[in-house]
Amino acid sequence: MKFKKSLNNNIALAEDDEGCEVIVIGTGIGFKKAKGQPLDRDQIQKMFRIGANDKYQRIEQFFNDIPLQVIDITDQIIEMGQEKIGKKLNDSLLLTLADHIHFALERHKTGMDVQNPLHWDIRHLYPVEYLVGEQAVNRINEAFRVTMSHSEASSIALHFVNSQIDSGGMNQTIKITKMINDSLEIMSHHFGIALDQKSVNYSRFITHLRYFIVRQMNREVLSFKDQHFLYDVLSERYPSSFQCAQKIKEFMERQHEFTITPDEMVYLMIHIERVTSHSDAD
Repeated sequence: MKFKKSLNNNIALAEDDEGCEVIVIGTGIGFKKAKGQPLDRDQIQKMFRIGANDKYQRIEQFFNDIPLQVIDITDQIIEMGQEKIGKKLNDSLLLTLADHIHFALERHKTGMDVQNPLHWDIRHLYPVEYLVGEQAVNRINEAFRVTMSHSEASSIALHFVNSQIDSGGMNQTIKITKMINDSLEIMSHHFGIALDQKSVNYSRFITHLRYFIVRQMNREVLSFKDQHFLYDVLSERYPSSFQCAQKIKEFMERQHEFTITPDEMVYLMIHIERVTSHSDAD
């Protein structure tokens, strides 16, 4: 690991053994170093790899503007979140989440805590990510001696949702959340039931809807051999689930200009049938 440039006393730009640029964080790691000087790995507390699509100027500005304590607590929250969610998340989450937490702390100091309008939707649609958000708020409150509202948990949860899918950014993730909620409302109204939000099938259905919507946004066509045969069989075997899937299809095509193929409809019908056959009536 070779030193390239100091961002401040505790953060530096370096080059790893493979010739890739990385941001390294450690007490005094950027202080009085010469370009090309080897870095002591024991001094490196954290390392952030600069991705091919990242703009260096933006990253440099970020690490200059965000306090090290915020970066440190954000890194702890991400590690905790990855363990709860059970997967490695995108490195860029450190940038977006630290920036969000820093801004939330600044707002809190001025008494401008903001209620997320999707708070209740996020809590029910993404229970694991919301739990991560709640634990994150507890850590932030303890680390910075503040009393940030737990409504902030939903906003943090969305960052973890966004990091798991190629949705095109936070605005797209918010759109996806609204579309999922609209689809669930269509289902509840069609069947006249309350969906069991704690069931495994419900959780799987939310995940399916998430990726289904992302595919539609990215104009990706799902196509498999013999799915047209399955479409005919399932539409006859599960007529109510078929009718519900049709309503969702028509809504998505009308409101969002999606083009939903019979292949997508097959999976939609299967998930609807699984969820609704295990739900309790109101």
